[in-house]
Amino acid sequence: MVNFKRTTRTGLLYVMPLVLFVAVFMVYPVFYNILTSLFDWNGISKSKDFIGLRNYSDLFGDPVFWITVKNFFLFAFFTVFTQAVLGIVLAFMFSRKFYGSDFAKSVIFMPAMLSSIIMGTIFFRLLDPNVGFLRIPLKALGISAPLSNPDLAFWVIILVNIWQWTGYSMSLYFGSIVSLPTELFEAAKVDGVGNVKLLTKIIVPLVRGTTYNLTIIGIIGALKQYDLVASLTGGGPANSTQTFTTYLYDAAFTNYKQGYASAIAFIMFLIALAVTVIQLRMYNSKDVG
Repeated sequence: MVNFKRTTRTGLLYVMPLVLFVAVFMVYPVFYNILTSLFDWNGISKSKDFIGLRNYSDLFGDPVFWITVKNFFLFAFFTVFTQAVLGIVLAFMFSRKFYGSDFAKSVIFMPAMLSSIIMGTIFFRLLDPNVGFLRIPLKALGISAPLSNPDLAFWVIILVNIWQWTGYSMSLYFGSIVSLPTELFEAAKVDGVGNVKLLTKIIVPLVRGTTYNLTIIGIIGALKQYDLVASLTGGGPANSTQTFTTYLYDAAFTNYKQGYASAIAFIMFLIALAVTVIQLRMYNSKDVG
């Protein structure tokens, strides 16, 4: 007969390292961050002043915080939507083999292999109003120094992000499309279904699982967007391009307000948790392909 107590003990021993890892590196930091957000602390001295929820009240009363929230929603919506549309269109196009398609796919995917710091540095040089290569076509359009314009700077960041990550979306959609049954495309061809209807009415619903995954990745990426903003604008001009992470960094390491920064981090945690729960419920509520 099986000794269930011994089996249970053995099983607990196997999972204990993972449980300890999660507890020490995931659960404990969350609770420590919540606790820190209740104090006025510069992050250096040993003394901390308990102030309760004042950091949160100050946070919600800060106009820069609401600029950050607006930027998060703008960034998440436009990058996720545009990359999904461009990604699935490109993937559908490349699923129809043609001369040079493999090379074209590699070129489009290449920016995704580079870090955002590198991409930001490249575009910072390209958009330089004095020597940047893009200054000439931009001047022809009546645009001068877009990174110094509060009305344009954040849209530049969005466009650079779309340019960098569209190839990644394309690659995931491509894998989903080529895994669909070939009989589906043959039947559509026999029935005279055009490419537009084939894409919108048949392929898009069948690859919605990929769309859900890319949505989760894109929204979480928008929430923790730092590298691109830091290398292009640093959160300026006039805080117009602040994101949660640049706002948190300034609070913690420029203004030495660690408690305030912890409050920002906890708000980020709640947003990430809510987004993930909603998306996973959507994913699990349907027969996702």
